[in-house]
Amino acid sequence: MARWGVSAKNRSLFIDESESGLNVLQHNARLGLRPYIHPLRGPDGQACLTEDSPWHHPWQHGVQTGYHGVNGCDFWFDPGQRSGVIGTIEPEAPRILAGDPPRWSIDALWRHEDHTELLSETQVWSLTASDDVLFLDLDWSTTAIPDVHIEQGAYGGFFVRMPYRSDRTARVINSEGQEEDDTEQQPARWVDLTMPVNRGDVTAGIAFLDHPENPRHPARWRVDGQRGINPAPCIPGAIDLSAGETLRHRYRMVLHTGSLAPDEIQMLWLAYADL
Repeated sequence: MARWGVSAKNRSLFIDESESGLNVLQHNARLGLRPYIHPLRGPDGQACLTEDSPWHHPWQHGVQTGYHGVNGCDFWFDPGQRSGVIGTIEPEAPRILAGDPPRWSIDALWRHEDHTELLSETQVWSLTASDDVLFLDLDWSTTAIPDVHIEQGAYGGFFVRMPYRSDRTARVINSEGQEEDDTEQQPARWVDLTMPVNRGDVTAGIAFLDHPENPRHPARWRVDGQRGINPAPCIPGAIDLSAGETLRHRYRMVLHTGSLAPDEIQMLWLAYADL
């Protein structure tokens, strides 16, 4: 029997453990809101690794994408959350792709506040298991509809919000041996974030791997004060796309219970880089 069951309804995709029925992840594509993953659980089936709309960043939704300043329009915030020109990311319903392990895709249209179409987005996801970890892979493409200018900024792109609490110790380390706040804006092949989750009684984390064929690899990383993690292509400089040009990024999230040693993560990154 397959380890997971996959279903789609009410514009959301669900992956559940076949034997226990426990939900592993839910990918939401609701009207009027960018597609996002929450909840996302670790390999024990219990530890919830994402948070939706925390008080300190209410526009952040678990695992999501977005950019600031696309032809002067902001796609980082949700409509109505900030003054200025705020665009909308309009998703289609998730599509389950053939094969095992689970694969699925979500298409979305990025529309300027004046209703002009700026970018079309395709996210292709897969979930696999290896030893005591889960691999959640993203193949993310954005295609310019007119010529598009994405402004340089301190963050933007693929983003993950874990359930940080200020009274719990969260550990960040990257492939260059930098830790905590020293990882902010720094280039690295991977970044690992580990923290107590649920009620603080479980330690779990995510190692974020940047594929070596991504533009501007190694990525520069946003690691904010509440430990939001974001390999941001726009940190080194602006991005310009001609009409019809596609920007492609690939990432792997290694979901783990407990901690992973840096040499273990490096071996996982090398295996991912060889795919």
